[in-house]
This record gives sequence, C-alpha cells and structure tokens, in this order.
Amino acid sequence: MTYEFKPDSQTFELPNPYKVENLSLLISGGAMVAAGVAIMLTMRDRLGHGIDGRLLGALGIAVSLTLFGFWLFGTAFTQLRFFFGRNRPANLNWTPEVAPGQDGDSQAAQALKETLRQSAIAYDEPYGSLNGLLYSWLPHLIFAPRRIQESAQAQFHNFLALVATLASFVLCWAISGQGAANGWIGLVYAIFSLPLIVRPIVAERRAANGQVAGKAAVGRNYLVVLILLAVLGPVTLAVFGARLPNLGDFSINGALLVALVSVLVGCAMFGMALKRQLREPPQSIGTARVAETMTMNTHPNKLIEEIDRAMMERWYENVPNRRYARRSPEITGQQGRFSAEILEESQPRPQANRTASGLTDAFILPQFRWLAALTVLATLYMLAGTLFAVATANHVLDGAAISAPIGLASSLLAVGEFCRKAAHALWGRFDFVSELIWIEINGSYESARLNIGNQVSGNVQTAKNVINVESMTMRVWVSEIDTVIFGKDAWRQLTGMRGLPTRAEELAVLLKQFGESCSMVVAPTSANDLDRAQRIGAMAKLVGEGTNEQRLTRDTAAQSGAAAIARAVLCRSCGTGIDDDSKFCVECGTPVMITG
Repeated sequence: MTYEFKPDSQTFELPNPYKVENLSLLISGGAMVAAGVAIMLTMRDRLGHGIDGRLLGALGIAVSLTLFGFWLFGTAFTQLRFFFGRNRPANLNWTPEVAPGQDGDSQAAQALKETLRQSAIAYDEPYGSLNGLLYSWLPHLIFAPRRIQESAQAQFHNFLALVATLASFVLCWAISGQGAANGWIGLVYAIFSLPLIVRPIVAERRAANGQVAGKAAVGRNYLVVLILLAVLGPVTLAVFGARLPNLGDFSINGALLVALVSVLVGCAMFGMALKRQLREPPQSIGTARVAETMTMNTHPNKLIEEIDRAMMERWYENVPNRRYARRSPEITGQQGRFSAEILEESQPRPQANRTASGLTDAFILPQFRWLAALTVLATLYMLAGTLFAVATANHVLDGAAISAPIGLASSLLAVGEFCRKAAHALWGRFDFVSELIWIEINGSYESARLNIGNQVSGNVQTAKNVINVESMTMRVWVSEIDTVIFGKDAWRQLTGMRGLPTRAEELAVLLKQFGESCSMVVAPTSANDLDRAQRIGAMAKLVGEGTNEQRLTRDTAAQSGAAAIARAVLCRSCGTGIDDDSKFCVECGTPVMITG
C-alpha cells in the first residue's frame, strides 16, 4: 500500500465502513466468551466429585462458545483500522496497466474502449425462470452492480427454497408427527435446510480471464426435491417409520421451525437492504466525443508527448493516471499510414455520503437503515443462541433432555452468522468517480527535405527532414464514470457514465493548436546561440576589412587616384596628354581641354 501525507487534503482518508458490524461482533463475541467462562466456573465446583460424561459435555459447550467468541473478536480486530492507499481501489475491471514509456494493450482495455465508442454500459442478461420472476418484480435490478445482482439472485433462490422447506416440513410434521417418526422428520429436513443457512450469500472469485463469477444459487431441481419430499414424505414415513430406530424423546422439530422462521425474517430484511442499494436507470449520455482534422509538419509522436503533458496537468491530487492502453505512431519509409492511441483513467476519488460513520448515521441514511437493522437482528440471534447454549450446558450438568435447547442454540447461532455474512457483503461497498479518456489518431504522411536560406551565397543555411501530415483525424472520448467495489481489494465495476463535452472539446482544441503551431524550420532559439552568432559575425567583418590604419591608407590612395584621373588634360585635336599648366598642345598647337 502506498500512502502520501497531505495535511490540506483528506480525500483518501475514508471512514471505516465496518463500524456497525464491529460493534455487533464485539457485543456477540463478548457475550459468548462471558458465557463460556460462566459455564467453566459452574463446572469448577463439580470437578471435586470426578470427571464424567456430563462434565465433558458441558466443557465442550463452554470451549465451543469461547472459541466462537474469540473468532468474532478476531474478525472485529482485523476491521478496526481501515487503510486505503493511493494504489487502491483496483483497476477498472481488473484491466492491467501499461508501464510508463511503453506501449501495450489488453482485452479488458479493448472492452473499455468499446464501451466508450458505443457510449453504453453492457449488462449481463439474467437467465433462468426464477431470475425472470425476480427481475419482473425488481426491474431496476438489472442496472445494479453485479455483486448486488448475484446477492439478490442467491437470496431470492434461498428464500423460495426455505419457504418450500418450511411448508413441506409443517405439512409432514402435521401428518406424521405422532409416533416414532417424529424425531426423524426434523433430522431429514435439517439436512436439506442446513446448507441454505450456513452457506455464504455470494462467494466471489476471480477467474483466470479476469472476470468475476459468483457462487451458483439454488435452482429448480432443489425445489422439485422439496415438493416431492412434502408430498411423498408422509407416505414414506408411514411405510418405513416402524422400521426406523426409535429416537425416544429426541426431537429438533421445534428448533428447526424456529430456525426456518428466523432465517426467513433475515432473508426478508436482507431483501429490503438490497432494494435500498438499487438506483434509477441512467438518464445521461454516456460519452462525449469530439472529432477533429488537422494538418501538421512534424513527427506524430510530438502530439503523443503533448498528450502526456496535458494529462499530467490534470492528475487528481498529483496521483498519476492509470494507463490502460498506449500505441505510439510508427513512421517507416517515405510515405504511408500511421495510428496512435492513449486510454487513461484518472485516480478514482470516493463519493461523499456513501459510507456510514456510525450506528446513528446508519439508521439516519436511507441506504443503510435496513442494513443496520439486519446487523442488529444478527446480534440478537447471536445473543439468543448464546443463552440457549448456556441452558444446554445446565441441562447437561443436570442430566435433563438437551435436544430442544441444543437445537435452538445451534440454529440461532447459525442464523445469526448467516445474517452477519449477508450484511457484511453490503457494508464493504465503496462508490468512486473518475474520468476515462481515450484519444485515437489516424492519418497518412509523406517525407520531404526542406532547405531554408540562400543556398548560393548565403552565410546561414538550414535543412530538415520534414514529415508532412495532411488532414489527420483525431477523436477524443471523455466520460465521467461511476464505479463500485465491495471490499477494498475487490473487483471494481463500472456502474454509470456521463459525458464531459467541455473537457473533450478543451483537450481536442489544445492538441489541434499544438499540432498546427509546430515549426518546421531549424534555427537557433536560445539567447546564448543568438549572442554567439552576433560575435561570430563581428569577427568575420573585422578579419575581412583589416585594421583602422590599413583601411585609412586604402581610402586615401583610392581618393588620390580618382582625383588624378579627374584632373587629366587632353588635346582637343590629337588627344595627346599634356601638363595641366600648359595652354596649347605641344604637338599640334591646339588649345587644351580639361576632362575633369
């Protein structure tokens, strides 16, 4: 478990959801341990007369109560502190994460992408005649989490089986309850009803493919057997009753009747608690999708890098997003097609007012009222079973009949544990909300080489291999999702979706602006590069022109030569050059002409 301390944020400091159950466990366990010690103290006065079967029987009851009480204590102690690190809850639908900087995908991630593409949640259709009856009574059950549906199915099947067992048992007891078969009726029906009481509501397990399956519920075959037993049981007992061993005064019929009625009350209360967990069908659009076309002259992987930066800016509580799929673009050759995608989920954050902080809060909030009542009922059954266990121990020590008290003690303790397990499955519920983001890119490219600058006489030239992407398609899906778990390390299931069009549009515009603003010219960008380029230019000018004295000498000589040429004297007739002080040509006597 990873944990980050933040004094200014208590987002992940979730309250302990098992406070009500822990209170029930401590009360029940304390009563059992006290009862076991009381039985032992009663036995201590009789140890001086020797150890016999009665003492051993009472000792067995005392030890059993004490062990059961300490087991309840241990269960409560393991739930006293509830740590919920930033690596919890588990990934959505057990989807494996992709390591940073790597590409990857999975079947679970593909299922999430298909959910976003279809903008709808797929629900498993119930099968079977009994489930058809259940879902006709509770039409909104189909939209409940799978754990709720499996619990409702199992409990409904158990309820029907227990009702059939009770009706069959009462009918058989009324017809054949007189005589030697009286004791055997309770034993036979206890064999059928005991598995329904002691079995867990839903035994969740994770299959090899990552899916979660629940324990199969009672089917029609079990009901058929109970009907046959009710119809043919009295006749069978009448025929073979005389051949069965006589059990004497032993009879657990009354205890079995109490157990069946008690467990039916628990089933009904559990059904009401389940009904409080149901919600209305989704009324919002599941996903917001934005499609954009863009043209850019850069490697498409630059867009993936910008997506990573944009995602990082929106990390919830600085917790990195959970990356379920990533595919980088592959560019090979001068032209071709490419594709890329990223699927991420933000850190799930708990929803407010979805956990009962205590017994008073549990009875105030409507979604926990019947669940708290079921836990209280389990406590009462445990306490009643403990009292009948003490009565059984006293009957053993006194040599009285123990069939009735021991039957009541065993049945009430079993029913109490049944109700506690049923409530435990719902106390561990946590609801979360997060964002699921999927970005998909598809396009084609062409490679070219771009030269910038005067390629003949320029001193500064740049060249770059450019990847030109024309009319690339980019799709952005963004959805705010509701998820639920039953136990901090349990499977997390998607239960609701709401599209976030503003977030999708914002992300699409950001990526489009980045792609279209990417430069395809290579040039110095830092201040140091520009400063050094200026220094190099100044040095080149200095080396090409020479020192100041040399430049002054060259300028003076050039001016003198120009002046001399400008003052040249030529003869108008023959063009002979003469001294500028003469007035006539020495060759032909013609007056001279000054050309300058």
